[in-house]
Amino acid sequence: MRPSRCSSCFSSCFLAAITGREASSEARYERGLLLTNRVQSLAKALDQSMWFWIKEVDTLRHTVGLLGPDMNKISTAINRLHDTMPAFAWIGLMDSKGYVVSSTGGVLQGTDLSICAIFHQGKNGLFVGDVRRANLLGQLLPHPEEIPLKFVDISMPIDQGELKGWVIVAHLSWTWAREVEEFILSGEGSDTNTKITVLSEDGIPILGGDSTTEPLALPLLQQLENSPSAWAVEPWPDGTSYLTAAVRCSGFKDYDGLQWSVVAQQSLEAAYGPVRRLVARILVAGLALAALFALVAGYIAQRVIAPLKALSDAADKLSKGERVSIPRKQDIREIEVLSTSLSTLVDNLTRTERDRNRIQHTAERDALTGLLNRHGLAARIEEAMPDLQQHQGIVELLYMDLDGFKPVNDTYGHHVGDSVLTILGQRLSGCLRKDDVLVRLGGDEFLALLSHRNGTPDILRTVRRIRETVGAPISTEGLLLHIDISIGHATWHCTQESVEDALKRADGALYMAKKAAKDPSDAP
Repeated sequence: MRPSRCSSCFSSCFLAAITGREASSEARYERGLLLTNRVQSLAKALDQSMWFWIKEVDTLRHTVGLLGPDMNKISTAINRLHDTMPAFAWIGLMDSKGYVVSSTGGVLQGTDLSICAIFHQGKNGLFVGDVRRANLLGQLLPHPEEIPLKFVDISMPIDQGELKGWVIVAHLSWTWAREVEEFILSGEGSDTNTKITVLSEDGIPILGGDSTTEPLALPLLQQLENSPSAWAVEPWPDGTSYLTAAVRCSGFKDYDGLQWSVVAQQSLEAAYGPVRRLVARILVAGLALAALFALVAGYIAQRVIAPLKALSDAADKLSKGERVSIPRKQDIREIEVLSTSLSTLVDNLTRTERDRNRIQHTAERDALTGLLNRHGLAARIEEAMPDLQQHQGIVELLYMDLDGFKPVNDTYGHHVGDSVLTILGQRLSGCLRKDDVLVRLGGDEFLALLSHRNGTPDILRTVRRIRETVGAPISTEGLLLHIDISIGHATWHCTQESVEDALKRADGALYMAKKAAKDPSDAP
């Protein structure tokens, strides 16, 4: 019996060792993959947030271009954006020679910044500068912290009107970065011992990490030159090895990114501790059961590797973007920990997706009326353009401006004006078809897009219905108010001209309509 018993013991140990090796390999791959997926989501959130701020500056650029050389109105628009978006530490307008002609709080006004990159690069197109120390603004802007102020520079040229060739510039303070950092870290589970660090293009920690100005020296970062992501067990500067995942920020839509990198480090005990304990338990169980019955060891090994394989398959499907149900196994504590960890990650990714959708909805909707704003209009046109071009799409544009709204707003206050805009936004929506699109361009200007996809719209009838509906008395705040509307119409052939050119024609038609309303003798 002794040779048979030794043979059974050896077979069980060999089987346990093979099982443990397979489980360890699968678990290592799974943990590295899950950590990489998480870092990819965080990098995308950073790029989407920066894209949102760039679009805010772009909206201000168009507003300033329409205002012309009226510095009082320009100053009002600049300070309004600064008050609404505190993350902008400083916003300025530079003339064609690089002198600051208008700025928030008058800071740096009259200063020659022509040698700065924000001017000579921003004059040629969108310029987004990397994180830097602020020499001038750091001395002029109040900040309670002892560390120097850091900014991201955003500048772009004004390409229309009398101010063509001037440059609008904004400094995005590190307040925004801290908010992103809190957003990133809020999704971490306290049991994962995971640390997130965001690096600049030269490898210096920006968010998270230690307070150092030295580049983070990790061999893994060199792999990002040829691949958007990578993971491995890496030795860190503190002499300890961690499971490390790194992803290069690649930008979002028309924003090319600043070549930042997001790095996550997880202690090997947190990453592989359950697997190691699991392997040890397999060996002990194999030795104990070998004396009694060798087949029992094989059965136990099969029961152990099956849930690990199920978790690995779930991780593979998750990496391909499929929605999966994470198997829960409560027989063995270590497997339960792995299963719970994967399930927690899926929940965090789902929550991140919801947050990203919420950010996008906020960016594309007018906060007062709930209608689409300029960002939302651009997104809808971008989505619909392939279908429009394929079907020779034609869209009717109605450019609308409220007559008599400013006196109401000035006389009765902004709260009454906001109530009037909300009511009229609902009325205008009711005048359009289900597939038509209504946009609030800003102030008291609206734009309606009427598609020909489901039949030719009756423009005259629609315009008449809008005039009658808007012109009906408005009862709000105990007042009975009357507002009229001017409408400019243009037909946009999407295969023949850009939407910007069509909007200019509709705006011109609106101007002629308002002029004719003031002096009927000038009507064509």
